[in-house]
Amino acid sequence: MWVAEGPSPSQWQLRDGTHAGQFLAVANDLRTAGQLVDVAVGPEGDVAHAVVLASISSFFLHFLEGRTRELRQGPPSHVPLPPGVTLWGWRAVLAFAYEGTMPCGREKEVEEAARALGAPRVVAACASRLENDHQEGGPEALEEQWETLRAMEKLHACGLGCDLQLQAGDEVIPVQRLALSCSCDFFRALFTCPMREATHDPAAPLATGLSPEELRLLLSFAYTGAVAGPWPVVLEAAETSLRYQAWGLLTLCLDVFTHGLTPETGLDVLTFAVAYGLAQVSRVAEDYILATFPTVVTTPAFLELPAHLLIRLLRSDGLNVLNELEALEAASRWLVANGDGQEDIAKEVLSSVRFALMSGQELKKVQSVAAGAADPGLLRQLMIASLNSEAQLPCRVRSLQEVLVVCGGDKLTTNMAARKPSRHLWFAHRYLSAVGLVKRVEWRALGDFPDGPRFRHAVAVVGNILYVLGGKRYYGVHDTLASVYRYRPMDDSWERLASMTCGRSYFAAVALGGFIYALGGSSGDLYCTDTVECYDLSADTWRTCQPLPMALCGHAACALDGALYVSGGCDEAYQCQTALLRYVPGAPATLLAPMNGQRAGHVMEEAGGQLYVAGGLCQRDGQSGYKDQLAFEVYSPKLNIWVLLSPLPQAHVVGGAAVLGGELLVLGGYSHETYRDTHLIHAYQPGTRRWITRGTLPHAYTDLSVCVLTVPSALRGPNCLEVSSRSSDTHRNT
Repeated sequence: MWVAEGPSPSQWQLRDGTHAGQFLAVANDLRTAGQLVDVAVGPEGDVAHAVVLASISSFFLHFLEGRTRELRQGPPSHVPLPPGVTLWGWRAVLAFAYEGTMPCGREKEVEEAARALGAPRVVAACASRLENDHQEGGPEALEEQWETLRAMEKLHACGLGCDLQLQAGDEVIPVQRLALSCSCDFFRALFTCPMREATHDPAAPLATGLSPEELRLLLSFAYTGAVAGPWPVVLEAAETSLRYQAWGLLTLCLDVFTHGLTPETGLDVLTFAVAYGLAQVSRVAEDYILATFPTVVTTPAFLELPAHLLIRLLRSDGLNVLNELEALEAASRWLVANGDGQEDIAKEVLSSVRFALMSGQELKKVQSVAAGAADPGLLRQLMIASLNSEAQLPCRVRSLQEVLVVCGGDKLTTNMAARKPSRHLWFAHRYLSAVGLVKRVEWRALGDFPDGPRFRHAVAVVGNILYVLGGKRYYGVHDTLASVYRYRPMDDSWERLASMTCGRSYFAAVALGGFIYALGGSSGDLYCTDTVECYDLSADTWRTCQPLPMALCGHAACALDGALYVSGGCDEAYQCQTALLRYVPGAPATLLAPMNGQRAGHVMEEAGGQLYVAGGLCQRDGQSGYKDQLAFEVYSPKLNIWVLLSPLPQAHVVGGAAVLGGELLVLGGYSHETYRDTHLIHAYQPGTRRWITRGTLPHAYTDLSVCVLTVPSALRGPNCLEVSSRSSDTHRNT
């Protein structure tokens, strides 16, 4: 419904693709009710809006042009039909004007009427139906309605059909009453009120209380269903739509407020939602800000946050901070900019910091971190009160609506003498932070694969439904699976689907446009293959697609802007690759800028319109064998360049990854140099450009798959498996 360019766009493009249909449906309802109509056409006096008819017919356009340019309101003018136009033909043209389609039958008669009325789009529709035997309606109806709306906008720009003057600030702006009425409940009620019609002089401007900018914004949306401009324009559009009940415009803005948040916009949305009592939007914005807090505090909007909202955020259990010193740093930064020596504000803000969660080393840094924000005596008083308070919560707890899900994988047995693949699905119920740098994750069981254990497999998620593809169950050469299952977490049900055309492991699967693509991988006796196949979600069938330019396994892939991107992997000669491919179904693959280093067994995730790659292994420089790849980099599709970021703190070969809560999570896998599995979860925070240890997995899995799902609230019961770690943990086995 809406489009925003880039992760932090300076220019927003919001558009409702269904607006034209909704607009003309309201116009047709007004016509049926005899409201705002200004023409009565034909022998039976069918009433209509001249501006709508003029948008498709030159006959009515001439009528509109010939009418006096003085603003006119009154009974509809009677317009006789020109010779050769039958009643059926006229009413078919009338239906096309409002609905974008025509009733079936008598196309020749309708075509003759359309020619007489100068309606070329109706003539073309008749010819198309006669040629192709089209049925009523069809996918072209909405586009025809858009054409009608664009023509109405051109008429308004020429001053045609403007039947009212509105006073907006110091300006008087001619408007088409119908246009505002069809997109704004406020104006529809105002213009269709019999009392106003009886008392208002149409020649005198009508005062609205709108500014010129607000009125132009409403008019522009009425004709285009769109809003464009910098972020303040979007906020102004939301406020104006609330005041004047432009619900279509408000829906468009709220869609951005709930699904298009960025660290730069989240605080504005929260402030707006709280001010206007939009509880659901407020919850979404607050959850987003809490999750991305380290990035949010670096934005200019943070210093403009009202004190009561800052306190609300700092007191939340879900505040995502590495340690409580970060909460103190944020509070101090805000106080330096806004406190102005007000001790009451400083006391309330700083009392929201949980000093009891700080380690001894952190407590020693409090005075220096808060320098300039509060009196040292007040700080000591608050620290003592917090440390002695029994009501102080022992930790901060993040509990996100969407959850991280770990699917299968390979793991060591308890005696470390053998490996045992997993059939379990775990989800991370909560993330906890306690004193100092202690992190803990509460894991809960989600389910089990229906056909036994699985590793080196791939998963894809479409509409909160999990698809599990291929992989291996044991360690034999011929134990490569082609089976595919679908899992619905909301009712805990598994369904066997059509199998792939061949078994695959160490491959990638990506959902795009109603299909799931399985790319490359190891297949039976083949170390790696270049084959690609896609699964039709609606037909439960697989078909072969054009192959990759080279055979690959251990590569990574994801979707972005209607294309698939494939990075790294090993070729048939066991050589790790640096290549990045852009694969568009039905077209040859394109080779893009290579990564800064070789990778295989790595992860790649999309976030904010960019591609992040991490982990895996690479060839040793000038030597045989492989080594861990710790380099971490990001790719910009717009610039076609890779940029190196902070390296991974630990190896993650054949691990998993997901984007959740504003962070890139990389988890599991092993170190090729030590051959030790890892149980750690590392999180990259883009705002601070750093890695933190988020916690641990239920076990030290390798060759696992990871995704993000929404799970039933019933699964968030009292029973859970808790796993804890400190950020100082080193490599270790389960």
